[in-house]
This record gives sequence, C-alpha cells and structure tokens, in this order.
Amino acid sequence: MRPDPGRLTEPVLSPAELAAARTELGAGPVEWALQSADAIAEEVLRKVPEHGGGPAAATTLRRVTQSVVLTGLHLMASDIGRPLPTLTEEALEGCREFARRGIPLELVLRGVRLGHAQLARGLAAAVEEHVPADQRLAELRRIDDLMFTYVDAHSSVMAEEYIAERDRWRGSDEAARRAVIDELLAGRPVDREAAALRLRYDLSGTHVAAVLWGDDSATAAPAAQRLHHAASTMGRALGAARTLVIPAHDNHVWAWFAVSGTTDEDHVRHLRSSLPEPAGVRAALGPPAPGPHGMRRSHLGALQAQRMASHASGSWLCDYQDIRLAALVTADPEHARWFVQEVLGPLASEGARLGELRETLRVYLAEERSPRAAAERLHVARNTVTYRVKRAEELLPVTTTAISSLEVRVALEIAAASPLGPSVRS
Repeated sequence: MRPDPGRLTEPVLSPAELAAARTELGAGPVEWALQSADAIAEEVLRKVPEHGGGPAAATTLRRVTQSVVLTGLHLMASDIGRPLPTLTEEALEGCREFARRGIPLELVLRGVRLGHAQLARGLAAAVEEHVPADQRLAELRRIDDLMFTYVDAHSSVMAEEYIAERDRWRGSDEAARRAVIDELLAGRPVDREAAALRLRYDLSGTHVAAVLWGDDSATAAPAAQRLHHAASTMGRALGAARTLVIPAHDNHVWAWFAVSGTTDEDHVRHLRSSLPEPAGVRAALGPPAPGPHGMRRSHLGALQAQRMASHASGSWLCDYQDIRLAALVTADPEHARWFVQEVLGPLASEGARLGELRETLRVYLAEERSPRAAAERLHVARNTVTYRVKRAEELLPVTTTAISSLEVRVALEIAAASPLGPSVRS
C-alpha cells in the first residue's frame, strides 16, 4: 500500500498528539501513518457503508483509524518487550458512537479486520522498500506477531466497550429521544402527542433546524458543553419558543428551533450580526418549514448547508438559503466538477487573482450586468468591475458564447460556494 499524498486531507487528531508522535517517530513516518489511516477509512466506508452517514461519521472513523495506526506504528518501532498499548481514547469514543448509532457489532469488527489487513499490506511494502534483503524475513515475522497480538487485544476491548455502551444507551432517555428523531428523519409517521411528550418539544408550528459541530482548534471547553450552549444562544436570538438539542455524531449536535411564522433573511442577518462568533463552534441552518415533516425538511437542508460549509472558510454560520443552488447542482460531485471546468475553462483555474475575477463576474451577472450595483456589493470602483469582467470574458472558452447564460451563472455559483470550486482541491 502506497498512500497517495494528494489524497490526504487535514489530520483530525489534536496538534499536541501529532507533535508528540513526530518527536518520537519522525515527520515522515507520521505522515505515512496518517495517509495510511485515511486510506483504511476509505476502504472501510466502501466495504462497510454502515460506518458512513455524512461528514461527521467519516470524521469519527478517520479519528479512530489515525489514532490506531499511529499507536500501531509506535508498537512496531519499539522493543519487543514494550507493554502492549491500550486502546486509544479516540478508538474507545468511536466504538461508543458506533454502538449509539446501532451499527451491528459484527460490522464494527469487520471494519477492524479490514483495517488490519490493509495496514499489514502497507507495512509489508515498507519493509520491502526500506529493510535490507537479509533482514526482511525476520522483520516481517516480528511485525506479523506484533500486529496479530495488537489487533486481537484491540478487537476484544472494542467488543467489550461496544456491548457496555449499547446496554447503557438502550436504557437511557437520550436513546429514546434519538429513536423518535430517527423515525421523524426517516419520514415515518409518529404519534405527535407521544413524540412531543418524549422530546419535550412541540412538533406543530414552524421549525428551523441547525447542525452544530466543533472546531477542534479553538478552545479547551468540552465540545458537548459549548455546542449545547451555542444552540441555546441561537434559539434565544431567533426568538424560539422552544429549542430541541439532540447529540448526533462525535463532536456534533442537531438542533430545532420552534419559531413563529417564517424565518427569512432578516432573521438570519440578525443572527449573524447579534451573536458573537462562538469559540470552537460552526453551524449550518436549514430552511423554515412547518410540522413534523418540516422538522425533517429543515434538517436535511441544514445537512446540505453543512456539506457546503465544511470545506470552506468564512463565517461560522452557513444558511441553506445562501447555498441551495450550489447544493443542488453538486449532488453529483464529479459531474459538477466537470461542468465547472468545461463551462469556465481557464477561468476555473486556481489562484487568488482568478478567484477575484470569477467573483466579480458572478456578482455582475447576479446584478443584471450593472457595473454600479456590482461595485457597491463588492466595495470596489465601478471601473474595477468593468476591467475584471472584461478580463474574465477573455478567459472563458470560445464555446461559451453568452456570458449571461444560465450555465455560466450556475458554474460561477458552484465555484463560489462549493468545496468543488477551483480554490479548493478535490
């Protein structure tokens, strides 16, 4: 297994853990471990899709695989007499989450076996590349023995922790509330009165859903504490009659706000302007929608907003209304990427200057080709808008005959709002 450096995204372990690992193992082996761990996570998601379920679930799995592979590498680099490492805290928390999500234990353990097999192949390839020929057989046997012992102990502890967490979860009020939410989000009918009683939240009226997740870089405060606090603060700012907060995946919560009437752009603008950016928290809002089906509709919109926000910098709050076109047309990521490249041509290339030209053209077309209106929105001179638009036109392919066409506008919206855009590597 030769991990592809171009596929590695930002590590999900803490900077302190990574710094300690680099001190003990060296920068090269740590990068190899992170790339190998992400390749293992991709393999598990492909062969055991039950581990998936959105960006949060994928992040949890990456956190588990990165911590486990790094621990295994520590073991490989140590003396044979070193005590066997315990299961990492990341792996333990991941296992508890798998239990809470109802992933069957046999599928959790299958993921462990898939990871073991892929890591063993990667280590064997590394031995072939770096160990002298006369020492390879002995080194392969040593690694094989250590890996078997490590994975056997790893599987046993995971099974024990999974069963304990599953039993705790099944008997908890939190599990009962999550079960009601799962029924609602699956689109199945529920007894409104019983559901409202269990959730302590009225299902009638209009709802605005939010997904909140932690930004690990920011604060030492516990993630659950700051996410619940942020959700409550958002509910008060929206004037919600009641707020429902449900723990979701690792470092994520789902929230619903019971609002009066409809929530429009003014409400979102007020939310952005009246709330200071909460430390270590990002949020995505769904569209307002009525009744139990509205809870599902708004939640699905919030998930789409989270998808668009997770790979983009900028405001801590992403509203579905701002990204719904880009979310719709990027549902098939590969085709969306092709579309941007084919319609925009050289204008779709990376670089701050080209990004500036695309944004100017996007605003210019959105303002019905008014240089003055575009200049006001962009806070630049009118002549600057005219120059940039002209330069952007020159970069469009000759096959793109009308810059006001729907296709050009859609391609520019994708480039501006989507993680598939030219400024972000796919």
